[in-house]
Amino acid sequence: MIMPLAGTGFARAKTKTKALLDTWPAAKALAYAADDLGWGLKQRLGHVQSESGSTHRGLAIEDSVAYVEEVFNDYVTYGGLDHLGGTAAEVGPGDNAGVALLLRMAGCETVELVDRFKSRRSPAQQAQIYRALATRHGLERPDGTGRWDDEYLPGIIWCLGSSAEQYFAGHAHDGDQRYDLIVSRAALEHLYDPLGAVVSMAACLRPGGRMVHKIDFRDHGMFTPAHSELTFLRFPAPLYRRMTRRSGRPNRFLLHRYRRLAEELGRSADLDVTILVTSLVGVGELTPHVPAAFVPAGPMQRAVTRVEAERHEFAAEFAEVASEDLAVTGIFWIGVRPPAAPDR
Repeated sequence: MIMPLAGTGFARAKTKTKALLDTWPAAKALAYAADDLGWGLKQRLGHVQSESGSTHRGLAIEDSVAYVEEVFNDYVTYGGLDHLGGTAAEVGPGDNAGVALLLRMAGCETVELVDRFKSRRSPAQQAQIYRALATRHGLERPDGTGRWDDEYLPGIIWCLGSSAEQYFAGHAHDGDQRYDLIVSRAALEHLYDPLGAVVSMAACLRPGGRMVHKIDFRDHGMFTPAHSELTFLRFPAPLYRRMTRRSGRPNRFLLHRYRRLAEELGRSADLDVTILVTSLVGVGELTPHVPAAFVPAGPMQRAVTRVEAERHEFAAEFAEVASEDLAVTGIFWIGVRPPAAPDR
C-alpha cells in the first residue's frame, strides 16, 4: 500500500509544480536554466540518450510511414531535387532512418545521419516502419535477407554523439567537399551555433550540391500553450543561453539572421540561397510555402499585429528587428552551390 501512495503523492507534487511553473514564466525560465546544467553534466559523462526527436514513439505504423513520406516529399518539392546521387547527410534524424531509406531509393549512394543525441526508440517499431516503407516503395535489401533495423541498413551510417557544428567543421577543416545533399527538418533550431554549422556545411558541398533545411522558430512548448507563442522572446540573451545551450531547446536564431547569413554566403562561398516562409505567428502553416515577398497580405498583417502587441516585452536583441521578420515562425532555407565550370 505504501508504494502506490508514495508514487501518487510524487505524481501530484510534480503536477502541482508544473502548474506553478506554467503560471510564472520567469520561474519556468530559471527551472530550464537548472535543467540545462544537468544536460551539460550528462554530456560530459557521455550520456547521449534523449527523448527529443522521438517522433515515432506515439504513432501508428501507417502514420509514421505517412510522416516520413511527407518529409521526403517536402525536400523534393521545395528543395528542387529533380535527381539524386552521391553522398547525402541528414541532420537530426531523430529516432528513424526512413527519410534516409527514401533518399537511397532515389539515388543517393550513402546517407550519413548526424545527431548530437540518440533519441529513445523501440527497435521493434522501427523495424516495422522500415518494412512498411520497403513494401510500399518496392525496396529490396541487396543481400535478400529481408532484415530491416537501425543497425543493418546498407548505405546508411549513424553518426551519433557529435554535434552538427563539430561534425561538419571537421570535414570543412580538411577541405572535404564530400556532400551532394545535406537536409534537416526542425533540427537547426536546436543547435547552439546553427549559423556556424551552415557555414561549415556550405564548405562541404560539392559543386552542384545543395542544402535543404526546414527550420521552426517557435518555442517547441517551452511556454506554450499556457502563454503566448512569443513569450520565449522576452528573456535576456545571457539567461536564454543558459536555458537552452546544452539541452537543445530552441536557440532563437530567427529569420533576420538566416537572411544575413544567406547574403554573406552568397558573397563568400558562391552559394545561391532561396528562403521560403512556412508559418506565421498566430496564423500557423502557409501552404504552399512562398518567399516573403509573396506571403498574402492578410495573414502577414495579422501576424505583424500580434508581434506589435507584445514587442515592448521582448529582449533587447530584438529591438531593431523588423516586426515582419519576427512574425515569421518557420522557413525553408535552400542553398545551392553552382556546378563547376566546364573545361575549355
